[in-house]
Amino acid sequence: MKQKLILKLVLLGDPGVGKTSLISQFVHARFRHSYQLTVGLDISSKQVTLNDGRTVTLSINDIGGQARFAAIRHMFFKGAHLAMFVYDVTRAETLENIKDPWYKELMEFCGQQGKSSVQTILVGNKADLEDYRMIEIEEGITLANEINANSHISASAKDNIQVDEAFKTLAQSFFDERQE
Repeated sequence: MKQKLILKLVLLGDPGVGKTSLISQFVHARFRHSYQLTVGLDISSKQVTLNDGRTVTLSINDIGGQARFAAIRHMFFKGAHLAMFVYDVTRAETLENIKDPWYKELMEFCGQQGKSSVQTILVGNKADLEDYRMIEIEEGITLANEINANSHISASAKDNIQVDEAFKTLAQSFFDERQE
């Protein structure tokens, strides 16, 4: 019997950037127009098939972004294989905050020798709001390179633009890293 592989994925980013919406679109093919606060942690899972035909289950941990959860957030990093940093393309401060606190916290609890032991991706969400965009794609790519993220993807949970690609690209990076 073949062993089932489960990869733990944590989503990190400021409140209101669309972490929960990305998960809802990816797991349930749904988008809710009303904002729902994630209290502490919410866990979902979905099985995905990667480029090489391999099937893995993603255990997706939606970590509350509010400052009041900062003291306990690190507990949810334990055992993580993957991290998705999410910012809102219409709010510049959400990209600025990726480095500190989000990347800084991940490195503090999952870093080794100045490099994260977790495969990461940077996702600019709400790309459907082009008229309100404050962050250009190039800025996201630059930050992705600075934090050694595997890639940067511009997505929209609302319009289901590149949502599946973001999750699958991140999962694939776990295996690509092991082949180098």
